[in-house]
Amino acid sequence: MNLASNKALWRLLWAAALLLALALAGGACAPAPVSPPAPGEMDRAVQTRLRAEIEQLISVGQERLARNRFLLAKDAFQAALLKGPQPEQESRVRLGLARALAGAGLRDQAVEALRQMPPAGGMPETLVQAGLLRAELEHKLERNAQAESFLKSFLARPPRPLTNPERTQALKTLLASQVRMAKWGQATETVLEIIAVEGQVTPNLELQLGQVASRASVRELEQLLGRPRPPAVNAALLLSLARAQMRDGRLDEAAATLSQVQGIPVGPGLEYQIKALGQELNQARLVNPSVVGVILPLSGDYAAYGRQVLAAVELGLGLFSIGLGPNPTLYIEDSKSQPAEAAAAVSRLVDERKAMAIIGPMGAATSLAAARQAQAKEAPLITLSQVEGITKAGSYVFQNSLTPDQQIRALLQETVNLRGKKRLAVIAPDNAYGKGFTQLFLRLAPQYGAQVVLVETYALQTKDFAPLVKKIAGLPFKSFRPGAPDAPKPNYSFQALFMPDGPERAAMLLPQLYFFDLGQVPVMGTSLWFSPELLRQASRFMGNVVVPVSFNPASPQPEVRAFVRDYQAAMGRTPGLLEAQAYDAALVLRSLLAVSQPPRTRQAMRQALSAVQGLPGVCGPIRMDPERHLTQGLNVFTVGKNGRFRPVQEADRREPAMPPPTAEGTLQPPAQTQPQAFPEQRGPYTPSGTAYPRESGAPRSQ
Repeated sequence: MNLASNKALWRLLWAAALLLALALAGGACAPAPVSPPAPGEMDRAVQTRLRAEIEQLISVGQERLARNRFLLAKDAFQAALLKGPQPEQESRVRLGLARALAGAGLRDQAVEALRQMPPAGGMPETLVQAGLLRAELEHKLERNAQAESFLKSFLARPPRPLTNPERTQALKTLLASQVRMAKWGQATETVLEIIAVEGQVTPNLELQLGQVASRASVRELEQLLGRPRPPAVNAALLLSLARAQMRDGRLDEAAATLSQVQGIPVGPGLEYQIKALGQELNQARLVNPSVVGVILPLSGDYAAYGRQVLAAVELGLGLFSIGLGPNPTLYIEDSKSQPAEAAAAVSRLVDERKAMAIIGPMGAATSLAAARQAQAKEAPLITLSQVEGITKAGSYVFQNSLTPDQQIRALLQETVNLRGKKRLAVIAPDNAYGKGFTQLFLRLAPQYGAQVVLVETYALQTKDFAPLVKKIAGLPFKSFRPGAPDAPKPNYSFQALFMPDGPERAAMLLPQLYFFDLGQVPVMGTSLWFSPELLRQASRFMGNVVVPVSFNPASPQPEVRAFVRDYQAAMGRTPGLLEAQAYDAALVLRSLLAVSQPPRTRQAMRQALSAVQGLPGVCGPIRMDPERHLTQGLNVFTVGKNGRFRPVQEADRREPAMPPPTAEGTLQPPAQTQPQAFPEQRGPYTPSGTAYPRESGAPRSQ
């Protein structure tokens, strides 16, 4: 081997040795291997991180709640729930979520969030706040039974001892729920618990105790008495017990209980109530709560009509019903159509019969006299007269009648507002009825944008309306045949006609309107026109008539069908508006006297009458308005092609229902004969009726 090859070999060996040394050196510097963490140590780390993230989300949610950003706060709390918090954190998250949902108006969802609270592991402070919030939300959602049930359990077993403010808050929510459910005995007990917690009887608590305890039953109040309590509390409970005994008709027991209260020192508020209850007891001794009086014309010219209305009153009071509980006793007085007799009848019913309330009279003058006397005696009276303003006699006077104001407003609404007839004419009888309606029509028409362009009156003895019709139609008074080629044409400016009169003269006027080419003019009548006899005589000429109606005997309503059936069975005829109104007035009194705790004084009856709302009646749902009118439904009727009354339809407002007569003469001049007699009007707004004889002057009960 030569020298060159030896050198190369040595270089290779040297390089290999150097590489081996570098490799050994690198291996010597590498770190030692690390063992993986134990499983428990890794879980704690994750939990710590999750807990921190949840706390951060809770903090964000609370900060958004403080700024009333409820929906954003909801998002933060829901994000925290998705991370699976432990019970302690979950209870705080769900409380915050519920507060956010409640703030956003989502109370249902808020309650559901609270119901899902973890059953164990939550912080007691959080659970107390959650319980109070849940009860408040259940109450606001009007879930009163759920709120009561939850609060009773919460108060019996709270997550921790409640502070006095917390217990008071829970009890007040419980009280509000019990009041809504009319659990007056339990509500009284709850007020007593609040007084015990607060350790004093504040004026507000004294008022609350009186309000709820006064509605509790005798048995409930007797169970609450006899325990050591502040004098003012015992006085309030005894006062409420006396009220309950009086409601039950146990007047002697109520007086004895009230005497116990009078020996307890009380404040001015309770002292006033004790005095007022003593006066009520004195009044209750002057009244028989099951007695009702009625004053009607049962002799003289209007006796027939009075007896007819009397039958409706008896039906309304249920005097002939069987199996519907005790019925009132009815005492009947004859007004003889004389104001002095009507006032004396009020005095007899109040002083001798101890009547709780009175129905009637019908006529204008008698009703005014009776109203003044009833107000002086502080006895509730429901008059059937149409006299405007009669309830101004005082707070004990009520009215159930279709008043002229109501009728005219209904007619103007139909004729002016719905048909566009703004130029109106009035023809009226020269009597109080016609004058009263005319004056009111003239006052109300401008309110509807209408103008009265013509007013004519006629004598009560008028039998031939041809001259009057010619006058208002602008026709000559000479004889001619309407519809003939050479006949003069009507020349008038009005678009609708109002005739405030009874049906007997309407039956004479309507044919004349058609004969003299005014048949296409809408004619407004009063409620007296809703008459079967008027239909029999003049239905052919009533296609453009509009009549205000509050009672339709042909109505399919069950109340109406039952009343018409019973009335026809008793009277042999179909009832009219006045009979229906008398029936409804009696029905109102019967409904107030038939409850388990009826009014025991006339003052209580007055208050009960003033509060009547939505009672089903044959003239529609009955509601007492602020002026003490029994208001019911009012429709406008016309006559259909079948010759019967029916409600006005849209087609009636577009074209005349009947064509005018022609020269060929399908319509002959109307005969001027005396029609079937109708009841004459006596005094302003006196309604009509028909005959039915029955003995009066004795109490009626069943």
